[in-house]
Amino acid sequence: MKKAILFVLVLFAGLSLTAQDYQILATKGAVRLFADKEDLTSVIQIIPDGTVVEAISADTLFTLIRLGEVEGYVKSDRLTAALPVVTTTQPEVQPVQEAAPVQPVTDVQARQISTDRFQTLVDKYGTDLASKIYQHKVWKGITSDMARDSWGKPKQINKMYVDNSIDEEWIYSKSYLYFRDGVLIEWGPVK
Repeated sequence: MKKAILFVLVLFAGLSLTAQDYQILATKGAVRLFADKEDLTSVIQIIPDGTVVEAISADTLFTLIRLGEVEGYVKSDRLTAALPVVTTTQPEVQPVQEAAPVQPVTDVQARQISTDRFQTLVDKYGTDLASKIYQHKVWKGITSDMARDSWGKPKQINKMYVDNSIDEEWIYSKSYLYFRDGVLIEWGPVK
């Protein structure tokens, strides 16, 4: 039933895209941008969660998008309507004296989305570590925060209290990571 509803929604999104030239959408989670929708190894880049993109055309499975100068395909179910820019204005301040009237003060609050994952990682960890994390690598001795930035959120976390330590086993679809007191000590394939 869920698949049928999802299919209808994706089909409706595809039809609505053909009715207009461009539609502004945002990504749901980190999304792979493919050069060719028939070749899923043709990843151009990873687009961060919440990135605003222009949809050019869509079918039931993939949407052709534009992100700056780059065009490519993403899975249609990984896109959602972009959040509108929220603007607020403060009320006009009345002058206390008979001086010139004070102009109203406006404050624009917009959701700022980091579109450069690598720069965010450099700011957080430095260039050397950021390049490894950006390439989705893990190694013994990294922290659980670094692993989350590299591989993303695990499907399941098993937490165990051993002596005075806290052990965590992070389960992904095909691999696991094992942490002791927040430091990676082992990893391997899920059996």
